[in-house]
Amino acid sequence: MEPTYKSIAVISGDIVNSTKLTSDQFELLLKGIKHIQTWITDGDSSNAHSIERGDEFQSVVHDIENALRYTIIYRIGIKALGKEFDSRISFAIASNADLRESVSESMGKAFVLSGRGLKAMKSDRLVFNSDRLDLTEHFNLLFKYLDRQLTELTSRQCEVMLKMLQTNREVTINELAENLNVATATVSKSLKASGWPLISELNLRFINQVTGLKYV
Repeated sequence: MEPTYKSIAVISGDIVNSTKLTSDQFELLLKGIKHIQTWITDGDSSNAHSIERGDEFQSVVHDIENALRYTIIYRIGIKALGKEFDSRISFAIASNADLRESVSESMGKAFVLSGRGLKAMKSDRLVFNSDRLDLTEHFNLLFKYLDRQLTELTSRQCEVMLKMLQTNREVTINELAENLNVATATVSKSLKASGWPLISELNLRFINQVTGLKYV
């Protein structure tokens, strides 16, 4: 067990209607989730993950300023697999945790808040909690709008936005179109319809709000 007193983020999620997926779709889903988790670990080698029963996943995030970005990547990365795929995700930020080698056996306030948020979800597909009430209240309504926007995205829009979120530099429309092997007009239309500029702005606001908590 490794106690940590700094703030961490915990992302907990499950797959919507996973029992309706075929075996081939389930394999595609597992591959997609594992790919996302590998990418999150590339962001910070301390980040750790679990997959339970194939349709529940969890990530412990130490670079908490990227927690929203990772959450969106989970959501749209799964939706990009096809119209049959979607997920419910609850993420939380809190200090003081007992981290074990197995993510599923780790404990702490962020784990409790994330798990509790997931269990309480009804029609929502994305929720956020924190041990800082001001932070939770600041983003509550904004994330409701974000949830609605992500829910309405098509697989193509998710695929385009995913490339934007997974790139750590400015990418032109032409570069993105070439990377996806689609027309520039298609990429431009997808980004505009997906609400990418506002989502990107929201992510920057989140980064600015939580960066200082890493050192508290």
